[in-house]
Amino acid sequence: MSVPLRIEIMQRETIKPSSPTPPDLRSLKLFVLDQFMPISHITLVLLYPSNGNDTDHLDKAKETSLRLKTLLSEALTLFYPFAGRLKHNSSIECDDHGTEYIEARIHCILSDILRKPETEVLKQLLPAAISDAVITTKDSQLLVQASFFDCGGVAIGVGLSHKIADAATLASFIKCWAAAARCSSTEVITSPVFMGASIFPQMDLPIPMLPVDLIQGQSVLKRFVFEGPKITALRAKAISASVPNPTRVESVTALIWKCAMSASRSNLGVPRKAVLSLDVNIRKRLVPALPDNYGGNYVSSISARMEDHDDLELQGIVSRIRKDLTEFGDHYTKITQGVIFR
Repeated sequence: MSVPLRIEIMQRETIKPSSPTPPDLRSLKLFVLDQFMPISHITLVLLYPSNGNDTDHLDKAKETSLRLKTLLSEALTLFYPFAGRLKHNSSIECDDHGTEYIEARIHCILSDILRKPETEVLKQLLPAAISDAVITTKDSQLLVQASFFDCGGVAIGVGLSHKIADAATLASFIKCWAAAARCSSTEVITSPVFMGASIFPQMDLPIPMLPVDLIQGQSVLKRFVFEGPKITALRAKAISASVPNPTRVESVTALIWKCAMSASRSNLGVPRKAVLSLDVNIRKRLVPALPDNYGGNYVSSISARMEDHDDLELQGIVSRIRKDLTEFGDHYTKITQGVIFR
């Protein structure tokens, strides 16, 4: 697949909620985990190949784009903070400012991208505004780009401000948007809940709002595909007395970490300490647990460590990850019960 893609931006417009946000919901206070999030976007690209039956792709694109915008407007009524604006790293003014919607034409065949997905190619399917060098508090919190391919395929790129949402919140929004598109009379759309400040109160400290500034250096990006049966077999190998029920994430993460540590030891000729940083959804680890529809940044990370003398067996690595996850949950339970923050 060639880089860059031949992309033609057809239009940009602002999509507002289909119903105005009620006065009592016009200001949403950020909670402490929101405040510490950097100015960046959580991104997602959804790819939909053509069904092969449509021949007039241009008319179909217009129809699809109109429907996407209509349903997006409806979804924003529930996810009203996504149409607001950030104010002083302390709140979201839910003023129905709207979200930026971009319609684009891509002059290639979607199957060329799907045959061997490349990160640099997929990045070009994200909303064009995400690539802007400066992101200000006046920018839309949610950005959407609908890209229509010559073959009739569609890519929907989404960027959501990390100041107001984590990946789980983005997933809830996508599910809501998709459920509206399916028009199912039996499917129940769960409304989001935004009340994180009552659980993790705001900190009255000068927390700087800085964009993400990643360290530039030599690195290698690889994509690994694990099929279902292989993951099942891997989980069976990871079972031990301390972890009789390893999860898929624990098993796959342990395997990748094991291979990385083995490669490091082989290259250096000596064992070496290793640290694994793993993002964790806090919702299910609190007591009581929070529902998935709680919007905001309920995410933190663990730093699992392996010493230079530790054995690199899969079961031992899974046990290390599980131990740190358990301690992580205990820590946040104490926070919400007022043991740490009073």
